[in-house]
Amino acid sequence: MTNRSLPTADDEAPQREEGDQRYRVEAVTRAVRLLKTLQQNAAMDTATLAKAADAPPAFTQQAMETIAKQGLARRSSGEGGEGWELGLAWLQLAAARSRQIDLRELALPVMRRMRDAVDETVILGVRRGGRRVNVDYVESTQAIRRVTQHGHESPLHVGAAGRALLCGLTHEEIGDYFVSAASGAGRNARLLDVERFIAQVEAVRAKGYAEARGELSDDSCAIAAPVRDHTGAVIAALTISCPSDRFTPELEAACIANAREGGAELSRLLGYTPTKRVDRAN
Repeated sequence: MTNRSLPTADDEAPQREEGDQRYRVEAVTRAVRLLKTLQQNAAMDTATLAKAADAPPAFTQQAMETIAKQGLARRSSGEGGEGWELGLAWLQLAAARSRQIDLRELALPVMRRMRDAVDETVILGVRRGGRRVNVDYVESTQAIRRVTQHGHESPLHVGAAGRALLCGLTHEEIGDYFVSAASGAGRNARLLDVERFIAQVEAVRAKGYAEARGELSDDSCAIAAPVRDHTGAVIAALTISCPSDRFTPELEAACIANAREGGAELSRLLGYTPTKRVDRAN
């Protein structure tokens, strides 16, 4: 007959600790799921939120009350009664995170994938007042290619990247830009008709990309897509630039697809989702 010893308190302690740890991890996972569900919805009552996040109603109520104490959620009142919505503390966290982000470091892998897909030069540009400034680039591997330099500037109303950057502005803000740029002189400083230009910017906003042929130089073509941050504001443009004699309809279609995909990917990395977008066109 085999003697079996009963488990002692010392034997049970590690098992209890392991079980507690698993429960805490599962609780955190459920809480994150609750917050992600709220991210996609304006407000939800406890029962609806629990069902959507696949969490027990009792846990949902307790978790949301705890989260609300930290300012990450708050109670809301609507036609459906009292519910939950995201709290204002997320704005502080988002602002802090945006200050920590290195846009160039985040964009570089995206730019390399874009370059590899079409083997044309990819440029990251940002707005500095009334100018577009190139802050990074990945060159094509082809012998004949478009080249640029860090810090190269051009007016916002010239080139695809400028229109991509302007597509996040209102009509009034675009008009203000033209007023401030009216004193510009030199090659390519000629201003377009304001209403016509606004229509072009609206087309960029609708299509998700801008196109330019021979604007910065006679032998260049470019496709640019806007990049948005977590608030939906346009903060950068990703441009694919190539020699005009290589810009066939097939390459044009590939550049459009890759610019839009690259802009959307970088925007997602910056925390942007389409549901957060606020249309500022009017």
